[in-house]
Amino acid sequence: MMAMESRTVRADLAGTALFVVALGVAVPFRTHRSAQVLIAVVSLVLFAIGIATSLWAYTSALERSRAEEVGVANLYLLTGATAPPSVKRAMSIALGLQVVAALAGASVGVAGLRGNQVNALAFGVLVPMFGIGMNGLWAARYGSYGPRVAPAPKQPKRRIE
Repeated sequence: MMAMESRTVRADLAGTALFVVALGVAVPFRTHRSAQVLIAVVSLVLFAIGIATSLWAYTSALERSRAEEVGVANLYLLTGATAPPSVKRAMSIALGLQVVAALAGASVGVAGLRGNQVNALAFGVLVPMFGIGMNGLWAARYGSYGPRVAPAPKQPKRRIE
């Protein structure tokens, strides 16, 4: 794996670790304001990074799609031969962990809520956007795609009499 490629993977893993640690701190202290702020801020920052990287990836993929067949699933989920197995495995595990941790945190946060209490742990459901954006960033820069397939010629719609 090249240095630039591994930097993107490391950033994805670091963001995932940051989220899991913040969630690990926030869950036992979910009724404390500081824990609520911590998980909300971490989740929103990772979400914002995910939005920015996914939009950047999309515009980069549009440019690449002039010469290569770039699919949305290839770009954001690293399907097919888009990424080497080591990259695909690491980034898919990170995204999966983000989804599982976010759902678990939101579920734990709902338990025991009374009246107008806030489930700040639910902010975690925004975090998988970070993983999707990082996948897109990696795939837009380094992904392997096949050559663009020329569309079949259109048949004329004229009727011959």
